[in-house]
Amino acid sequence: MDADGMSYLDMASASLRGGPQNLVNGYWSPAYPALISLALFIFRPSPILEFPVVHVLNFAIFSLVLLSFTFFLNSWLAISHDGDDQSKEKESHIIPFCFCVFLWFTIEFITLSEVTPDLCVAGIVFLAAGICCRISLRDANWKNFVALGVILALGYYAKAAMFPLGLMLLALLFVWPPSGSYYRFKVVLTSFVFFIVAAPQVALVSRHVGHLSIGETGRLNYAWFVNGLKPYFVGWTTEFNGVHGIPEHPPRILLENPTILEFADPVRGTYPLWYDASYWYAGAKVRFNFREQLTALKTNLRVYWQGLTPATSLFAGAFVLCLFVLRQGSLPTSNPSFPWLLTWPIAACSMYAVVHVENRYVGAFFVLFWLALYSLLWRRVTHVVRGAVLGTVLFTMLVPTTKTLLGTSARAVRDMVRADQPDYILIGDALHAAGVNRGDRLATVGDGMEAFYARYAGARIVAHVVEASEFRHLSAEDLVRVRDGLASIGVKALVAADKPVNAASQAWKDVMVSGSPRYSIMLVTPSTCVGK
Repeated sequence: MDADGMSYLDMASASLRGGPQNLVNGYWSPAYPALISLALFIFRPSPILEFPVVHVLNFAIFSLVLLSFTFFLNSWLAISHDGDDQSKEKESHIIPFCFCVFLWFTIEFITLSEVTPDLCVAGIVFLAAGICCRISLRDANWKNFVALGVILALGYYAKAAMFPLGLMLLALLFVWPPSGSYYRFKVVLTSFVFFIVAAPQVALVSRHVGHLSIGETGRLNYAWFVNGLKPYFVGWTTEFNGVHGIPEHPPRILLENPTILEFADPVRGTYPLWYDASYWYAGAKVRFNFREQLTALKTNLRVYWQGLTPATSLFAGAFVLCLFVLRQGSLPTSNPSFPWLLTWPIAACSMYAVVHVENRYVGAFFVLFWLALYSLLWRRVTHVVRGAVLGTVLFTMLVPTTKTLLGTSARAVRDMVRADQPDYILIGDALHAAGVNRGDRLATVGDGMEAFYARYAGARIVAHVVEASEFRHLSAEDLVRVRDGLASIGVKALVAADKPVNAASQAWKDVMVSGSPRYSIMLVTPSTCVGK
């Protein structure tokens, strides 16, 4: 589990209890938590099985992504031979190479273990690419263009970044019409369908955040990673010089020494600060600064470089094919899909490079990019050279992919048969044993983004001590102030990675977890002022 996944799980649970309106969020998109809520409704798992059920869902999504890529591959190859069976036979050896590229980027970049909507986005990207290939064929009809608009809009429901990425693809199709300038009118129809299907989500998000918005994800990420707005993710309390704006909904400061932030209301969720970051960072301003933008661009390009370093075989294969093409002294020819198939991934990677990039964001686009580049080159070499180069690249990519799969499988088997419970279950069971019940309030030392034990225990984190090092060296008198302050807001227990050095041992319950520091739990006795 990860912090994003816990927020998606909270949204899914809230939608089951209170209706689909709980899927509207200024930061998170609704499609993935809607799928999680469906899985929870079908399996009705106990708290100990919630996380495994989400991973079963991820595997089901991966299976659909595989079908989506197969549809794209069939459509893409259909452009090349377009009824020519002999050409189809010559290109049959390309299929294993294409699937290897797909598997490598899916497993290494997106991964099946991340509890995020990136697998859903990958499926949408491949479906959209496949439909674009279909509209490049001679028998393309209006249904293909309508379907493309619907699919791109569904991508926006999966992740807000797909709204500008969908517009980019439509712009590219308008500039390079698939089958002549007459198709530009049909691309306009596709754009109209896209806006119509996406409009409800835009309206709901805009109403939620109080201004016109397709989602606050891009704006906040720009403020965090480019403009340097801090702290990241866990609530914005003060702004002295106004450079980043003035916080409209800062977490309340419960105590000054040590600094304790309280955020019980009005946002719900296991960890409210990350359940809807758009609320806690309302008022943040985005500004362009050339130096900050250049720094962010360098950082993101470094991420691309580090992510692609293991794929040196792809670079080497493209280089060898390029040498053979140059030896023939003729420029490579491309099929009708090449302009958008190469340019859309470049545009997507450029968009992320300007703000913030993680490998999982761009895995599907790298698949399209490499297949487009290789197809441009392999069309101008002989069948023997093509087979030799692709076969070598295929083999060198399969080795690390197989190693990763075997390692993941081994860890999964080990986790299934091991005697020890996962850490979050050990801490959650300790909380239950200490008297914490479902619906009770917790506090943490440090942020609670990875406090998955709270979700398992059914409790809510409503406050945290900002500095763990400061907390560890508090005096006994200060610890009493902390306890009384937390009791005043109804906190039942405080969870720390380690108890303070001056703490009375009888006031804390220690929990030993594997591979982590010892966790400690302090029960907080509710004071008489609670509820006043």
